[in-house]
Amino acid sequence: MNNKQQPNKEHELDQILKAGIEPIENEVDDTAPSQEWFEQFVLQQQKDIKAGLKRDLVLFMFIASCLLILLSLTFVKSPMLFLLLQGAVFIGAAIFSGFTFFKQVKKR
Repeated sequence: MNNKQQPNKEHELDQILKAGIEPIENEVDDTAPSQEWFEQFVLQQQKDIKAGLKRDLVLFMFIASCLLILLSLTFVKSPMLFLLLQGAVFIGAAIFSGFTFFKQVKKR
């Protein structure tokens, strides 16, 4: 008796699921875009990436040149301040590297 009811329940469940999925399948467009669309998409992505890289490079060059000018002016005008600045940067980099190393060790 249980075996006869099992296929009927499964059949009813299949019908209910198919009835529920059918409206969704009718509304979803399952066609793939054309090759031209993919080519345009890739070209646009490449342009966006190149523009971002150019912007980043210009920003890097600007900041680097400003830092070099400030360091050279400090070195020429006040060598003692230059040496203090170099020492502070060295100590700061060592502390930062130590914290980063210990964070990686704790994660493992």
